[in-house]
Amino acid sequence: MRALPLTPFIILIFAITIFSISVTEYGGIGQHGAGFMPTLISGLLLLFTAIDAAVDIKNRGQRQSLFSMAECKALALIIIVVMLFVFLLDILGFVICSCLLLFILMKIRGVKLPLAAGVSIAASLIIYYVFARVLLVALPAGIGF
Repeated sequence: MRALPLTPFIILIFAITIFSISVTEYGGIGQHGAGFMPTLISGLLLLFTAIDAAVDIKNRGQRQSLFSMAECKALALIIIVVMLFVFLLDILGFVICSCLLLFILMKIRGVKLPLAAGVSIAASLIIYYVFARVLLVALPAGIGF
């Protein structure tokens, strides 16, 4: 899916904000602590956004339209699915909601049914195990786990 011309600019502003806050408030990457990962990730985001903007400027004359009708439908469906994920998370629980979210997103991308079902179930259970059992992060239980 193609990016809107404004997207790199918005991401760039976000990355600069996170980078500056993590450097000034948390010490940045010079010391291990609360600012290490935000500084590192926002720095990489700045780099990749600059590369994306350069490619966008270079290819600006070659574009016919921003989105095709199929891309607009896929984008709308993705937004709806993510909103449903957020609304149903406390009701159905993390495992069921993440499994459904991953399955639907893979089906939107054209992944075959058995592969989409297997990967979504496995990924959801692995993520649940790592966060809930290993890292001891409380995930919404809902009617599931």
